[in-house]
Amino acid sequence: MSKKNERSANDIQKEMESYLKIESVDELFSDIPDSIRLKKKLKIPAGLSERDLSLYVDEVLSLNQPVVSFLGGGTQNHYIPAIVQEVMNKPELLNSYTPYQPEVAQGMLQGLFEYQSLINELTGMNVTNASMYDWATATAEALLMAVRLLKNRTKVLITTSIHPDRLAVIKNYLAGPKINFELVNYNQETGELDLADLKMKLSEDVAAFYFETPNNFGVIESQSEEICKLVHDVNAKAIVGVDPISLGIYRPPGEFGADIAVGEGQGLGNPMCFGGPHFGFFSVNYDRKLIRQMPGRLVGLTKTEDGKQRAFVLTLSTREQHIRREKATSNICTNQSILAFGAGVYLSLLGAKGLKETAEYCLSAAHYLAVEIDKLTHFEAPIFKGSYYNEFVMRITKGKMAKLETKLIENGIVGGYTLEKCHPELGEAAIFCVTEMHTMNEIDKLLKILQEFDKELGGK
Repeated sequence: MSKKNERSANDIQKEMESYLKIESVDELFSDIPDSIRLKKKLKIPAGLSERDLSLYVDEVLSLNQPVVSFLGGGTQNHYIPAIVQEVMNKPELLNSYTPYQPEVAQGMLQGLFEYQSLINELTGMNVTNASMYDWATATAEALLMAVRLLKNRTKVLITTSIHPDRLAVIKNYLAGPKINFELVNYNQETGELDLADLKMKLSEDVAAFYFETPNNFGVIESQSEEICKLVHDVNAKAIVGVDPISLGIYRPPGEFGADIAVGEGQGLGNPMCFGGPHFGFFSVNYDRKLIRQMPGRLVGLTKTEDGKQRAFVLTLSTREQHIRREKATSNICTNQSILAFGAGVYLSLLGAKGLKETAEYCLSAAHYLAVEIDKLTHFEAPIFKGSYYNEFVMRITKGKMAKLETKLIENGIVGGYTLEKCHPELGEAAIFCVTEMHTMNEIDKLLKILQEFDKELGGK
């Protein structure tokens, strides 16, 4: 190594300070008030060599214990075929950046166009954008879109049977433009929407109503068509949140009258990843007014200048913030493109038959678990009479939930998502989720532990 490169960190720092015409690094922080500026040096340990860093990370990872999770209420563990990750990891695709230059991004644009087409088929809608950040932001943007469409209305209705995290994001989005919202109750017997409460709260100042099927309790909304009709009777927009895999066996939103369909795409070939990154899908019926107000990117199909070849491009870009920032329909830009691309690969691979088989297993396995739990003395499952898909609410004798959770963890199982904070009226209840990743042996292991716990409580 030449002596020219044998410079210490101090030498390099002095050279940089000289170039910037400052005496010390402290001058770079002169804008920070002296009263709040840190006066002492941070106790940051010295850097590690590559080998030592690798050993440290391995040590941390070794603390992870393999568990079987039945945690409901959001992210779900679905099987990811190996080819999905293989395609997503191709260097020319592994990027969430918006493909502004169609000349050099035909591969990504075609993949996103096919993703949009597949979600259209799944939801029964006509136009889907190239992805949103997640289900929560897709829902919030749908409500904002409805208010833009119906300019004189500044109120929206939202079902109470919604995940609290999703509701928190929606509230945040509505706060800025000062859009009022009101919650519509659920029927405490069926778990479905309380139609009487919806009828009472619908009025000419309501821009939209948002509901889900299955909802946060796992209950399928059998009244979807009637709900949409009631909303349309006051000329408002019906927005519905759906589980995309459930659409392998259930009626799609486009068939029961929804104006906008949104949902979480994580289960379509993307890992759970501690809750993200995920992506949201956003679909509407073919209506120029709706399409012009859609958030996010839209990939369209056209022809090359000579008219001889097809070409994929971003279309209707004047809706977007990189063209008209102050009048943009949303500020979503570079986002979840690679995850949506992976969802397209996943759906293409499974096809209608594979998706139907996956949904049927989720449904039957969840029903098997719920029926067996309900046989226990100190348990009730499901607590609602409405039909359910792959999630259901289980209730246990008061004061025993924490002890049950501990027992499950000790046996390598994560139980349900507890509802005590967001729905205290349900008592000690939790949402359990079953997917195709749960084998019958794992389900029976859970049941055995619950049976033992039931006996400890004095059950038969």
